[in-house]
Amino acid sequence: MPKPRTFIEASASGTTGTIRIVDRISEYSQSSSSTIKTIVDEYLKTGVVDVEVYINSAGGNCFEATEMCNDLKRLPKVTIKIGSVAASAATYFMTQFPSVAFPNSQIMIHRPKLGTYGDVVTIKADLKLLENTTEDYKTAYSTKMNKTVEQIEEFFAQGDYWMTANEAKVQGLLDTILEQTEEVTAESIKLLEAVAAPVIPVINNETHKKMERKQLISRLKLSADATDAEIDAALTALEAKASKTDTLEASVKANQEAQATALVDQAILDKKITADLKDNYLKLANADFEGTKTILNAMQGVTKISAEIEETGASATGREKWTLEDFQNNDPEALMEMMSKEPERFKKLEAAYFG
Repeated sequence: MPKPRTFIEASASGTTGTIRIVDRISEYSQSSSSTIKTIVDEYLKTGVVDVEVYINSAGGNCFEATEMCNDLKRLPKVTIKIGSVAASAATYFMTQFPSVAFPNSQIMIHRPKLGTYGDVVTIKADLKLLENTTEDYKTAYSTKMNKTVEQIEEFFAQGDYWMTANEAKVQGLLDTILEQTEEVTAESIKLLEAVAAPVIPVINNETHKKMERKQLISRLKLSADATDAEIDAALTALEAKASKTDTLEASVKANQEAQATALVDQAILDKKITADLKDNYLKLANADFEGTKTILNAMQGVTKISAEIEETGASATGREKWTLEDFQNNDPEALMEMMSKEPERFKKLEAAYFG
């Protein structure tokens, strides 16, 4: 099955499936009843009949939780597995299906809550809705826990009623406690702190090491039971590959820069561009060598002998074909005189020289 991006994850293998709800339940996020409906529809199409729903959530919208359970009931077999925490609406799932939890799981029930605004009629209507929802939750808890509604009301009267996995099993809300403890993550701690859980676990160094090892094995694409030697070998191979890649990239870059320099230097020698433009053309050539090469190849170099310049007067005798460069080399004083006395002629020489 395609994997949703965040919040609710779903997978399947043969006739068994797994759904993970790891965020606040809300109609405005992917942790919603519409997401569950899509997943259940796909399971029914592909023949998935046995589904485990992992929940690590502080709760959220009561109506969304109820509708999620309604959709899950379309499946032949559903088991709820509690992670570090199931609070508020997240515990409603435990009243509808068999549930298991870790020894260090924490569970909290309380009266449903509602935020409202509006006129007197609207607030009275919302109050009636809240009363109905509260009765539904009390009935669900009393049925699951084999207690009277009045006994559930006693729990509600204490505000947020927190239970360990063992207490939840004794009270009848939880069916089974697993032997192993749940690995507490930083995200789980943030979740417990957000709902003011009375017991906040501490991640010790050993837990950190286990988490880092798992992440490292995953990043290296090794098997879950990889040994230290296999991890070291994979890291060494990765470092060697990275070093080889760096060397190759450096060589390619140096070669590209040398080609760009040669291209621009030749353009200057051919008098297609002036030396003061070298840095600009180097940047262009390093960014787009072929494009810059095409531009420079299309340029015309400066013609040293200009047949277009007509020399006049006694000073022009024998110099009809002199270029600006010829004047600079052979008679710079005449060139200076031309600049002051014959500016138009000088401009023609200059234009012919620089193209």
